[in-house]
Amino acid sequence: MLCCRDLVIRQGNKVLWQDLTFSVSAGERIGIFAPSGTGKTTLGRVLAGWQKPTAGLILLDEKPLPVDQYCPVQLVPQHPELTFNPWRNTGDSVHDAWHPDKEIVERLHINAEWLTRRPGQLSGGELARIALLRALDPRTRFLIADEITAQLDPAIQRDIWTYLLELCSQRPLGMLVISHQYALIKQVCSKELPVKKP
Repeated sequence: MLCCRDLVIRQGNKVLWQDLTFSVSAGERIGIFAPSGTGKTTLGRVLAGWQKPTAGLILLDEKPLPVDQYCPVQLVPQHPELTFNPWRNTGDSVHDAWHPDKEIVERLHINAEWLTRRPGQLSGGELARIALLRALDPRTRFLIADEITAQLDPAIQRDIWTYLLELCSQRPLGMLVISHQYALIKQVCSKELPVKKP
């Protein structure tokens, strides 16, 4: 179980999140819905261990997130281009984590040739799918999906969410879905995070 206890996040003099407490179980899908600019992306970064909270705890099975080994909580950020080394091809970045099979590549609508290119040679939507592929390492137990399909056309969005929902039940994989599209949250999440803004 992934737990967030009494979380406080401040940026400068602004309090983004105050006394936030919730948990995500294996296979559970929790939606985080709020307007743009309210700190959803920052919350995702904190929950994945990318940055520290001002106060509070993030616990995986009652222990802090690992820092010196693979973290089972993976974030696919809203701007995936910032997470790739611009001088390496994207396939090498994926293979640093794991070696996905052809079926997974195809289910995410990834052209295998994209994996031979550097990040600057791909579009934002193409990079978003490759970042998702990298994050779906079998060791991942919880996925934080921050607007991961916002740049894709509706048919591809539908296929990718269908696949992710299959993984949620098969692994099982817990998910936190961050979006400003309430319709998406309603369709793919089993419940919503009660957002109490400071």
